[in-house]
Amino acid sequence: MQQMAGKKKKKVKKPDARTEALKGRKFFSKGSGENDMVKQAQRDYNGSYISGDLGGVEVGNPSYKKYYKGLI
Repeated sequence: MQQMAGKKKKKVKKPDARTEALKGRKFFSKGSGENDMVKQAQRDYNGSYISGDLGGVEVGNPSYKKYYKGLI
């Protein structure tokens, strides 16, 4: 305690948001796993979009495309 008396604590430098984002990028890089997920989302999509873009992934419901083919 006597050694610490009169000494100031060192300020811990918090990394900025840019540095944290770059660190996280290596864990969420565009690898083969993401491509497989995108392909599966496109193939197995069963929602209400006839065709469209959801989060950068082109999706569409084939049965709706067939049903509404004269209107689109």
